[in-house]
Amino acid sequence: MFSHQRIAGRIISQGLVIIALALLIAPLVMIVVTSVQGQGLDNYLVVVSTTPFLRFLLNSVIVSVSTVVLVLVCSIATAYAVATLRPRGSSVAMVLILGGMTLPGIALVVPLFYAAQLLGFLNTYWAVIVPLTAISIPFGALVATNYVRGLPVELYEAARVDGASNWTYFVRILIPLARPILAVVAIFTFLSAWNEYLLPLILVQNTDLQVLTQVPTYFQSQRLVDTPKIFAASVLISLPVVLAYVLMQRLFRQGMSAGALK
Repeated sequence: MFSHQRIAGRIISQGLVIIALALLIAPLVMIVVTSVQGQGLDNYLVVVSTTPFLRFLLNSVIVSVSTVVLVLVCSIATAYAVATLRPRGSSVAMVLILGGMTLPGIALVVPLFYAAQLLGFLNTYWAVIVPLTAISIPFGALVATNYVRGLPVELYEAARVDGASNWTYFVRILIPLARPILAVVAIFTFLSAWNEYLLPLILVQNTDLQVLTQVPTYFQSQRLVDTPKIFAASVLISLPVVLAYVLMQRLFRQGMSAGALK
């Protein structure tokens, strides 16, 4: 991009990039620096040793991974039905699914509470997994459907001519081809589920089933807010998300650029 600009344009563009990076990195640096104030690195040890950190970590993994798996299955299945099979009424169904993106999450809290209570899900993992899955499916279905629509129709027709069933095409051809966009959906869904605070707080009262986002509350009360340990907990909570992106960054970049390349 910079190679097609004049010198003045390059200077301005690179200056804007540096400013954007500084605005992005500055809060992160502040959080890390604050997290080691006072007791230094012992703040991290205190967070792990004085709270049910490991138990909450396991709960977050169960909730997040389960949500990601359900969202991926529902998203790619929806994309296959709407973009490839196109049964009667699929367009209307897609519009209804996408309508879920217009609803603010806070407006769903009370209905979700009564629904979980009615179904007997309160104080279980499902009380969080099911709502998070329902909230994340519209985005996953949208991006997956757009990706599948960009695949050549001849690919499906050739597979059918060769004797492949709809199920065989879905499992052996479509899913491997859709790995980049599924990586995008997986990362965004994992990020949303991992950082969810309100739903576990309201729908799960059992301490043994709480998630990592509840850890910072152990270091704040009406009279005391231990900021370094809250920030240390925030850094620890963020590490799995960073690790997930590092492991899937190649597929993530491919998925994000897929629409522009077709």
